[in-house]
Amino acid sequence: MSDGPTVGESTAGARMAGARMAGARSDSEAGVGDVRIGRHSAPAAGAFRDQVLALWPEVFGPVADEGDWRDRFWEQHRSRDDFRLVTAVSAGELLGFGWGYTGQRGQWWSDVVAEALGAGDADWVGGHFELVELAVRPAQQGRGLGGALHDALLDDLPHSRTLLQTDADARGAGHRLYRRRGWSVLGDLAPQKVVMGKHLRA
Repeated sequence: MSDGPTVGESTAGARMAGARMAGARSDSEAGVGDVRIGRHSAPAAGAFRDQVLALWPEVFGPVADEGDWRDRFWEQHRSRDDFRLVTAVSAGELLGFGWGYTGQRGQWWSDVVAEALGAGDADWVGGHFELVELAVRPAQQGRGLGGALHDALLDDLPHSRTLLQTDADARGAGHRLYRRRGWSVLGDLAPQKVVMGKHLRA
């Protein structure tokens, strides 16, 4: 699981109607100014793979092996239950993205979190929605795109709870964004990372 250095902040987030974006079938779409926020199922997300990979180094740093990223990392995630991708697109350019899926015991990150939280918070892990990535192109940060992507990713989920990993520094933009949207720190993950959780419904 990776963390973008900065994400936008916004109170945006609305229900969305079906539409088309960038030549791929989108499940839903909304807007932030001139930017279209789209949500895509696993099959539709495949069309965005190379655009996501092209943007990745700007927010997360160099990709050591692009073939491995495509064939293992991306496809492994896209094959998991309830995978969904959200995109921010303007004039055909990908400005940001996020994705997640249903996390289960037996998956690497879920097991790391379960061990870190201990028995007291065991009910958080397994069957949760795992917010895996959230990223906005650095030049586009501060426009509310990070918040809009976050809201679109979690909108209408059937899950009762969601988990993510982010920097432990509460002053960081990502950490503050999640706090403002109701996330709480559940425990520490080394090095200098925390796991945060959010209840999606009672």
